[in-house]
Amino acid sequence: MIQGRCTRRNGSIQPACAVGAVLTALACIGSCGREARPAIQTPSSVLHLGISQVQSSLTNPAAGLRQLNQLLTVEGLVRLDNDGRMQPQLAERWTLAEGGRSLIVTLKPGVKFHDGSPVNPQTVVEVLRDGLRSTTGPLFEDIAHVRVASPNSIEIGFRRPSPLMLESLEVLVKKPGQSIVATGPYVVTADKPTEWRANADYYLGPPAISQIQIASFPSVRTAWAELLRNRIDMLYEVGLDAFDSLQNSTNVAVFAYMRHYQYVLAFNLRQPVFRSSALRRALNLAVDREELVRQALGGHGVPSSVPISAQYWALPSGAATFPYDPQKAAATLSATPVRFTCLVPTDQIFERMALHLKRQLSAVGVDMSVRSVSSEELFEAERTRKYDAVLVEVISAPSVLRVYQVWNSKSELNLGGFGNATVDKALERVRYAETETDFGQSVGALQQAFIDDPPGIFVGWSERLRAVSKRFAVPPPAPGRDVLSSVRLWVPRADERVARRN
Repeated sequence: MIQGRCTRRNGSIQPACAVGAVLTALACIGSCGREARPAIQTPSSVLHLGISQVQSSLTNPAAGLRQLNQLLTVEGLVRLDNDGRMQPQLAERWTLAEGGRSLIVTLKPGVKFHDGSPVNPQTVVEVLRDGLRSTTGPLFEDIAHVRVASPNSIEIGFRRPSPLMLESLEVLVKKPGQSIVATGPYVVTADKPTEWRANADYYLGPPAISQIQIASFPSVRTAWAELLRNRIDMLYEVGLDAFDSLQNSTNVAVFAYMRHYQYVLAFNLRQPVFRSSALRRALNLAVDREELVRQALGGHGVPSSVPISAQYWALPSGAATFPYDPQKAAATLSATPVRFTCLVPTDQIFERMALHLKRQLSAVGVDMSVRSVSSEELFEAERTRKYDAVLVEVISAPSVLRVYQVWNSKSELNLGGFGNATVDKALERVRYAETETDFGQSVGALQQAFIDDPPGIFVGWSERLRAVSKRFAVPPPAPGRDVLSSVRLWVPRADERVARRN
């Protein structure tokens, strides 16, 4: 249920063989990261990107490179804005017909895969027949057919209309049978999985940066020092302890973005201690989410008490959330002693958050023991349902389809068995909403279900930071968006250099 597994549920990671290749490559170049690198002396169209070799379970190099590879090389028919609305990507436009039971998707002209073959309706239909199954999970049975509609369009037929199904268009498009052949602005070098070259035939124009190379370092702090010395151009992810130093740097720009992952303390509702919904509501009232974000995340996050993003376009205004009310929580919890063990990934941020949660719950008489475990142990505990509670980070935004995948207790994508019958019923109402009005009301009812019968304690959305040398002119990203999503538009500064060291 942590990042790697949630990403797999979303059907958007590279195959296991690619992950192995990444890890092998990192092991081979690890020693290079410890050698002194000469300061960059001339303007270059090569972006040298530093990534830590020894990072946490959430931000390990393999996971980071999978995400980077996806950002650089792979595209979907659409991309989702932070409010969940769809924006064209490989699709030029889409139109609903037959009362919402038919979706006609027109493809952009002139798009090619990295090997030069065209992205045509026949190929996209082949991709979607498999891709939609992994993207929609249990909702795949609502798809009646996927077929070619015209020389430049496809048709997806639904057994019944639902706005929720439109969110499935974010499925990623790779050439069938080819794990690394897609359509994005960069092409992975087959024998060098830590190197990407510009796609000279990219349909929106070739990127100004001709090549992106990964430099591996033993720690984030080491990579950060090399960035400040102007020996690399970018730090993939900035540790919170490095943020202040980089923010004050004259040759480095720091960009924040909000991830679509949410910290949550998920309950195992099979355990007797969590069977009472009143008790679970009281536990939620005992948590000061703003303090948790401030103390555990250094302020780099957004508090939340439900898995639906507050920005989601269909969420009614004024939808309910959990207030912080420790007095009311204590009044409920004083009647029954509450003791449980929370499994936590071996990671500094998770451990810090768990200790703050433990302290807040202790203030209302709850005894929460914290046990740090490896990602493998955590996965096995979830799979076998042998846990009281787990502190994890799950993907929930920007679409409600992702919420459905993770929190429907009967979903095959929900390996931890999270959720309950109340949430399941509300999710099914969202699934079968036929109009936008009904859909909005159903989303509001779903949020209320998470309040009335909470399957866990939702804490907040996490923010991440990237640092880029001012040797590159970087367009300001849209609010909340990852600056790497616009890397094809970055331009090396030919008229100035930042050669001095801090």
